Amino acid sequence: MLATRIGYIQAREIIAPIMEDDFPSEHLPFQMPSRKHTLSQEWRDLTFMHWEIDSEKLIPHLPSGLEVDTFQGKAYVGIVPFMMKNVRPRWFFSTPFVSTFPEYNIRTYVRKDGIPGVYFLTLEAKSLVTCSYAPKAYGLPYNYAKGRITKQGNIINWSSSRNNGDLELIGNTEIYGTPQSAKPGSLEEFLFERYCLYTNKNGKIMRGYTHHKKWTFQPAKVNIHSNSLTENYKLGITDLVAPDLVHYSSGVNVRTYSIEIAERIGTDINRDFLFLDGDCGLCHRLATFMDKRMKKDANIGYRPNTSDDARRVIASMPSKYIESDTVYLVRNGKPYMKSSAAIRCLLYMKWHYRILFPFCWIVPLPLRDIAYNIVARFRHKIFKRPEICSFRID
Repeated sequence: MLATRIGYIQAREIIAPIMEDDFPSEHLPFQMPSRKHTLSQEWRDLTFMHWEIDSEKLIPHLPSGLEVDTFQGKAYVGIVPFMMKNVRPRWFFSTPFVSTFPEYNIRTYVRKDGIPGVYFLTLEAKSLVTCSYAPKAYGLPYNYAKGRITKQGNIINWSSSRNNGDLELIGNTEIYGTPQSAKPGSLEEFLFERYCLYTNKNGKIMRGYTHHKKWTFQPAKVNIHSNSLTENYKLGITDLVAPDLVHYSSGVNVRTYSIEIAERIGTDINRDFLFLDGDCGLCHRLATFMDKRMKKDANIGYRPNTSDDARRVIASMPSKYIESDTVYLVRNGKPYMKSSAAIRCLLYMKWHYRILFPFCWIVPLPLRDIAYNIVARFRHKIFKRPEICSFRID
């Protein structure tokens, strides 16, 4: 028991320097989710190479619903080789041979509903675990590639190769100058200060938030020996085309959050929404029942599921949700429907209702949904239809 306790304390001390004092919020352009982050990681020894390109060349690579973000009318694509270090779940410690690996990504800058972010065309990583997990969990386009990044003094050598050398990036970075931060309104602020990413998961746009301190970087120059990686995207960037801008950063500690549907209602990213049948007496009773018993810090709004706001959000959900006509709950950016939505309504209520949730949750989902479908089928016969939708809409 004592040994276990000591081991826990040692693990906590290893994690603590990364977790505690390195995550200020005053520089963020928008708030982070109120839920706990999912992963902790470090991004180290980054070379940022940027090219100004024709925005029309980017459009075929972006999912419908994302717009190219520009600076003074100019679009940019970046290639970033760096070391991903100590990647781990929030509650765990890093694992040798799994948590640290070289990564190369091709990124561009996009915007949705006024929220600027990053969109990755590819992420090349020497990690089978990441390349297997991240596409399924986040929709990120990871590809396994053999890679290496080494630093000697002010020189960083980097190389990445996929498909037996068909897609490769090889070169080095020379660092010079003094560390600096981006000035407000500058091109560097546009390129660096991005705190969310967008992905295309199963044909739906998702958003993921990243929290770290403001970037510190230095001017640098690169020698690109081979670059067949970007040729695949027909952007006009080859090893013969030097980047317009080059920066180096020693890196940041990062917290990342689970992805969520990018469509939302209002500007509060932490507000959940319950979509109810506007002409159902049972739904009206549910909303009224919840409102009178809500816990003080509950942050939830209501909409009829036929409203424009609700239909827009529902359309961004997986196909099985779109095809259903039911109760929907968007909680922490994740959609639930039918009984899964109904039982989670307990989590917004006072404690003596919340303790019922685990007992409801252990009932198998198919059984819960059978009961839900029976009630839904006969709800209009049991509960009188309201003449107008009268539950709270905010």
